[in-house]
Amino acid sequence: MENLKEIRTYLSDSTRRMVLSQIISLSKAVSASELLDKLPISNRSTLYNILDRLTDLKLVKRQEVKFGGSDRVFYSPNHDLISSDLFRELLQEFSDLEKPPIMNLDYKYTWKDFPDCFIMGDTLCLTIVFGSWMTEAASTIDALYVPEISQMLTYWANKNKKIPIENIIIDSVLDYQAIHKKNENMLVIGSGAVNRITSEIMTLYEDNIPIKFLTPSSKNIHSSLSDITYSEESPVGLLTGIIALLPNPWDKSKVIILCAGSKNVGTQAALKALLDNVKSLVEMKNPTIQNHSKYPEIPIRIIRAVGEDLLTKMIQQKSPKIQEYDFIE
Repeated sequence: MENLKEIRTYLSDSTRRMVLSQIISLSKAVSASELLDKLPISNRSTLYNILDRLTDLKLVKRQEVKFGGSDRVFYSPNHDLISSDLFRELLQEFSDLEKPPIMNLDYKYTWKDFPDCFIMGDTLCLTIVFGSWMTEAASTIDALYVPEISQMLTYWANKNKKIPIENIIIDSVLDYQAIHKKNENMLVIGSGAVNRITSEIMTLYEDNIPIKFLTPSSKNIHSSLSDITYSEESPVGLLTGIIALLPNPWDKSKVIILCAGSKNVGTQAALKALLDNVKSLVEMKNPTIQNHSKYPEIPIRIIRAVGEDLLTKMIQQKSPKIQEYDFIE
């Protein structure tokens, strides 16, 4: 990748890595003056040159803020890049680079707030993010139930919440197109093996997510609540998925619904549960998705696909359509 080569070449200098590491460690907007106070760099122009180049390479973000009659410039980590696989390669190569801090996971919303959490004022906004390619190709069957989910959400918002149709904004993108959508409510489909947004979420929250994929691009699900790992090579693990309502790490006022399986049947199960949940709300019935059964403050569940000969078809590497699902955590 050309960009990686350019970044690697620039960061071969330890002073440049030191500046980047300082910005990452602070994990907030910081001025050049503050950086000069913390770094052993005496020449202000040297620091500004480094900051300009780090900005050009999209490793940091530059923001101008008005204070009184003058503008002040602040620099902050570009989480889009430093949570990516590209940056993980750099961490392995340069041991003195600062690892991005793990974000706190505060559940502002739970399943009791779904799907009202998509609404701000008289507008409902949601971006659906499909996987394109990470360590393996995404399956077209991952999109099963998505059109119905969009239709039912639109119907619910218009009928139950009286939101005008023109104010119901539901669009879809592939993961590599989502860079300008990360500050929105998102429905993210597929594990980190197929969807880079899932991989970035796993990286940013790490062990703060009590039910997660073992690594950002893994298909094995681990629950620290039960201390059980659902391996993709086990009969149960093949059929499992995660359905979670998480704070958006790029904008905590927004949410992410994660529907992701070890295999496509687990993803299907999560999406079918989501569809059934919206249908139940339209019909004024009890929702089908609750928070975790043993930890009611945690809006993350492990779901299992149910269907005739599912395991046999999965072993034969077919892409079967599931019939039902159940919650195993």
